[in-house]
Amino acid sequence: MTDPGSSRLAPLRRLATQGGVYALGNAAVKAGGLLLAPLYLNLLTEEGYGYFALLDATARLLVMVAGVGVAAALLRFLTHEDQGIAEADREGLPFTALITVIGAAGVALGLVWVAAPAIAPILLDATDEGAWLVRLMGLYVCFKVAESVPLMWLRVRERPLLFVGATLGELTVLIGGVYVLLGQQGRGLTGVMEAYVLSSLVGATVLVGGLLTQVPWQLQRHLVRRLVVFGWPLVLAGLASMFLSLGDRYLLKLLTDAATVGIYDWSARLGGVLNLLFVQSFQMAFAVIGLKTLREGPEGLRLYRRVFRHYVIWTGWGVLGLSLLALDVTDLVSDRSAYFAADYLVLPIALGYFAYGLYFIALNRLLASNKTPAIAGLVMAAAGVNVALNLILIPTLGALGAALATTAAYGFLCALTMRSAQRLERVDYAWPQAALVIGLVALLWGASVPTADWPVGLRRLARSGLIVLYLPLLLLLRLYTPSEVRQAWAWLQARRRS
Repeated sequence: MTDPGSSRLAPLRRLATQGGVYALGNAAVKAGGLLLAPLYLNLLTEEGYGYFALLDATARLLVMVAGVGVAAALLRFLTHEDQGIAEADREGLPFTALITVIGAAGVALGLVWVAAPAIAPILLDATDEGAWLVRLMGLYVCFKVAESVPLMWLRVRERPLLFVGATLGELTVLIGGVYVLLGQQGRGLTGVMEAYVLSSLVGATVLVGGLLTQVPWQLQRHLVRRLVVFGWPLVLAGLASMFLSLGDRYLLKLLTDAATVGIYDWSARLGGVLNLLFVQSFQMAFAVIGLKTLREGPEGLRLYRRVFRHYVIWTGWGVLGLSLLALDVTDLVSDRSAYFAADYLVLPIALGYFAYGLYFIALNRLLASNKTPAIAGLVMAAAGVNVALNLILIPTLGALGAALATTAAYGFLCALTMRSAQRLERVDYAWPQAALVIGLVALLWGASVPTADWPVGLRRLARSGLIVLYLPLLLLLRLYTPSEVRQAWAWLQARRRS
């Protein structure tokens, strides 16, 4: 006989397991990025790194647009059976989605190729080979769009190990390419972009080839429109959402210079560790499991309350850790003191991602109700707030103004989305605990500020101590109770034995 309590915990355990696998994979990805950081920060000038940041940001935005939301639609249609799609047609959904995005990727590549001479002066000033750099970016976009459907199919099948394996394989090719083309051959920014194209080509070839061996080759032409109609509002939402984290590069370039963009981008990449390890790892698992559990009614909503609480506590620790380690990590990978601004930029950037994760919890409820136009409207409103605040704050605060504007915009997005989701079905989230965690992070970060000028060894020891201090303070502030800690320890021991 099945233990009811055990069945209630099953989705939470699946979320913890799959989220953990994604987190380990993302940790490896970020570690790979740190291997490349000494090359980027020391072999490219601050301006060159700023140009790379602008190309990278533009590529990510174009991947979102060129994908026309088909991968997100595939997730929705394969996790819910209430879409009026016949079972025979459902079998052809993966192949249909794949052919759709490959066609869209080809169109996007053609447009970028033709427009490259006009785009290059905007992004790269008078950089030599500017048009060729933009065309390399277009090739990279094309291959990344083709990957989107196979990767989503792995997520829907709840195969995180294969997902992570594919991601790490592509990363390995990228690292090798950058070390040869930039580090050994000294090809500068051109070599970096060529390495990106090579890695994405290998990744797309393996993933698309693998998907074609696993699914029926059934092109359901009548489903193409349904995929695009469902997904396109999510493209607008995703575009606005990405602009929240990437748009400040363009505004910094407009209002300051490429060097400031490079300094800010390095800080954002450090703060983005939180997005990669905590937010995206959580979202990759929760987007699937959370949608499935909503079919269980009140029992599914109980999972949402539990997830909110645990996410707040542990992601708050991640915010603190990243903020206190930023200066020393930068010191290890670069001799250029300009990048040491990360010491005060990472905290607001990481807090923005903290709010972004809470947004994903509420987002599932809107997705389940097919509220994709509302989602697009909410994210676009937050993007508008971000632009307005950037224009106000950057002229006086520079890179810090961009970081604060993004944090405020993510908080605004989280509040709006939570409010919309609560109107559909009320969930009593632990907001007082969230406020307590943010206050605790701010207090410990403030205690670390005087250590910035201390000797390196003493500073590292003091800041590490503040990171560890967070854990006993969880008990002191009753964010966790001793009985909960004992239960968690017993569960971990049982998992280890099994």
